[in-house]
Amino acid sequence: MREIELIAEIARRLEEAARSDHRVLIYLANECVQRGIFKSILDHFAAIRRNPRILLAYREREDPMTRMMIGEMRDISFSEVNYDDVEKFLGTTWDAVIMDVNRQMRPNDLGILVEVVRGGGIVMMVGPSASEIDSWITDFHLKCVTPPFNVKDLVKRFERRMFSKTIGRTGVIYMDPDGEVAFGDMPPPQPRLITEPFGVIFPREIYELCVTNDQILALKAVEKLLPKRRWALILKANRGRGKSAALGLIAACLILSRRKRRFKDMLVTSPEPENSQTIFEFACRGLDRVGVEYDLRERQGLPVELACKFARMFYRRPLPALNAKAGIALIDEAAGIPVPILLGFKKRFWRAVYSSTIHGYEGAGRGFMVRLLTRLRSEFRQDFMELEMREPIRYGDGDPVESWLYDVLLLDSEPAILDREELNLKPGDCEYAELDKDKLFAEDEHILRQLIGLYVLTHYRNRPNDVAMLANAPHHMIRALLSPSGKVLAALHLCLEGDLSDELLREIEELPKGHMIPSVISRYYPYMRSFGRLRGLRVVRIAVHPSLWGRGFGSHILQKLCEELEAKGFDWVGAGFGASPQLLRFWFKNEFYPVAIGPLRNKVSGEFSVMVVRPLTQKAERFIEELGREFRLRLISGLSDPYFDMDLETAWLLLSKTHGSYRPKPYFRGSQRMRLESYLRGYVNYEGASDAIRCLVEAHFLSTGNERAGLPEKAEKLLIAKTLQGRRWDQVAKILREKPEELIGVMKEAVIKLSEHYL
Repeated sequence: MREIELIAEIARRLEEAARSDHRVLIYLANECVQRGIFKSILDHFAAIRRNPRILLAYREREDPMTRMMIGEMRDISFSEVNYDDVEKFLGTTWDAVIMDVNRQMRPNDLGILVEVVRGGGIVMMVGPSASEIDSWITDFHLKCVTPPFNVKDLVKRFERRMFSKTIGRTGVIYMDPDGEVAFGDMPPPQPRLITEPFGVIFPREIYELCVTNDQILALKAVEKLLPKRRWALILKANRGRGKSAALGLIAACLILSRRKRRFKDMLVTSPEPENSQTIFEFACRGLDRVGVEYDLRERQGLPVELACKFARMFYRRPLPALNAKAGIALIDEAAGIPVPILLGFKKRFWRAVYSSTIHGYEGAGRGFMVRLLTRLRSEFRQDFMELEMREPIRYGDGDPVESWLYDVLLLDSEPAILDREELNLKPGDCEYAELDKDKLFAEDEHILRQLIGLYVLTHYRNRPNDVAMLANAPHHMIRALLSPSGKVLAALHLCLEGDLSDELLREIEELPKGHMIPSVISRYYPYMRSFGRLRGLRVVRIAVHPSLWGRGFGSHILQKLCEELEAKGFDWVGAGFGASPQLLRFWFKNEFYPVAIGPLRNKVSGEFSVMVVRPLTQKAERFIEELGREFRLRLISGLSDPYFDMDLETAWLLLSKTHGSYRPKPYFRGSQRMRLESYLRGYVNYEGASDAIRCLVEAHFLSTGNERAGLPEKAEKLLIAKTLQGRRWDQVAKILREKPEELIGVMKEAVIKLSEHYL
């Protein structure tokens, strides 16, 4: 087919897509720009769409292909974005997105940019042809390797799979003028029909603003819950289903509700203010439709408050929102909010609507569903409703580009469905296996989807970038527990760390991403930098099928991994995660020891990030014993400053897991020892000797194993909360659920025991 015929065929398909409200994906090899094919396609598209909104994305404006593309687009109006800034475009709508993928193609960026294109539009990628994969090097590829590996060791499994899912696919045009040209079929249009009857409580005029049956169902769900004093509604969907618009219409209906006193103040919250724009927009549309006047207040061009004579709705970021006074909370993009804060909303607000993306580039939604929904269901019971919104709004139902994106990025991956026999399996009944990544990403699609489904379900931010890193990086690998029928019941995503040369050890602080545990140890404990010479492996992700939680599958796969690594001569295995009591108990039960903790809370989980290590050799054990002392010393000192608000259970667990044999002497200065004796004799109260008591408490928590004085759990927690964190007696009493006067007695008994043991 000649080029003029190719362009005519593309133009025909663009017109067909516009009629069906479907999008078209066009992948052009670089030669298409040099030969004018790129420009011809854009000219045809501009003629069809009439003044289209076009967004050009690139790594750097001065990249050779980007400059050439901009030159070809000089007669067309378009906007530009650097890949580093694409998240700012979430929620915006464009007729076409054009991506120069020669020097950068991060899967995360792909997940964001494809979803901002409306129906009838085009997603265009310009880059190497399928035959040029081996020479294709992007910045993301360079970040997929860490010394001693280099980019030559990288295997582009993700890109090969992407091309295999692209060429010849429905709704996709692939064009390499010097090689393959493939036109996928265009799907037939799917008419949009409103069949759901309106509700009877909220105004008909607002129901008429709904454009899908799902939005009508969302309003009717609130009508059913309205009479109840306490309730929760979950709106869950993929992107582009109109969740935020539905929240805005719900807000307008509640403002007009007869129960105005109950909804006089309505809180709107989301990870970022930009996420709530649509809510305010549709609340305004609803009030405009019924002729209600209101005032809209903005901050930095974004709406933050809507007020009328009946009620007001206002925006707060998630953390400050916990202290807001409101009759109802409208929580958008809940999967992007740390679960501890979401649980705070559950306690704080008697009525709430949670809206969450369950499949998206964040990869967060499924974990959200498991963590929060389980608690909401058990607590609210009959006063709890879930609604999954399936009908797309931004483009027609059955959009082929959405199908392509979800397939390539594995966004809709789910764990295996287990039958009754598989649900009764024990860990020992399963096969521990090293999965071949070449086979996994080229042939075993069902295993790959089960694997990624488990990772997404178990972790907050298992994003598409993580999938590509797992596929391509030479130092990343996979282990799994497989049922007798071959289903994935548990999985480990692993990466090699350590085994560093003297030269790399000297440069460890400047190393690119990788060797996380050795680099953190070098940063916090510089004199122990040589830990990086030891050969180790980090558990990046551990995931167990949700139907099998709490039955030992996680511990079993870890034990099998440690046995394998010990046989292969590894020195240690470690992990890093947000420190919660549940996770700490799991890792400590499996003989992992804390060695480092971050000074700031993780923005995603809301928890402090902790690193744990299990030694596999005597050499590693000596390091872990010394690292444990340094870790406890740093945590003990920090509990009155960076960790002053760490929850007591977490602090106690971190100080309880010790390795080795060590008992220091309390270090008193000045008259501290004498004031401690005065306290023991009853001459001064706790406050009069608190500094001296702290010396004793520090010695206690620095001690390990049998060298540590035997104190009850309650007494140790009291020492941490009162002496190390410096909380008031009434605060400690509330946490420990005891009367302050009783705790004063417990403190005296504990200090007497510590004195007898350590002095």
